[in-house]
Amino acid sequence: MLQALKVHASKPASEVINEYSWKVDFLKGMLQAEKLTSSSEKALANQFLAPGRVPTTARERVPATKTVHLQSRARYTSEMRSELLGTDSAEPEMDVRKRTGVAGSQPVSEKQSAAELDLVLQRHQNLQEKLAEEMLGLARSLKTNTLAAQSVIKKDNQTLS
Repeated sequence: MLQALKVHASKPASEVINEYSWKVDFLKGMLQAEKLTSSSEKALANQFLAPGRVPTTARERVPATKTVHLQSRARYTSEMRSELLGTDSAEPEMDVRKRTGVAGSQPVSEKQSAAELDLVLQRHQNLQEKLAEEMLGLARSLKTNTLAAQSVIKKDNQTLS
């Protein structure tokens, strides 16, 4: 379908086509990572997938590819942790550390965990935005100080010569 779009008479701009092809490649990589057997292989394959460009201002929204990448990374990390600890989230165990309540309470629902993940991702995004804005401010300050130092050095050189 992407190839048909590339040769279509009213094709979009080359930047848009490049972005589409990048997204298709990203999704193909995600599918290949899902087909791997061990969670450590999946996590490693996920690390090599580029999630996309990071928004630079607060007004830009987080790309869907970045969200998918972070969610899959969290899932693979959770799978690796459960493999390492020898726990299976499908069957609750009745040991000291994992007691079930009197009524046999169910584990946290997927909706609640997804909402918590979204909240963590949003907080992380907000923190990144604040850091980016602070870095821009520091870069501007550095530029101003550098220009001021340059003018002082030029005046000193003129005075000496």
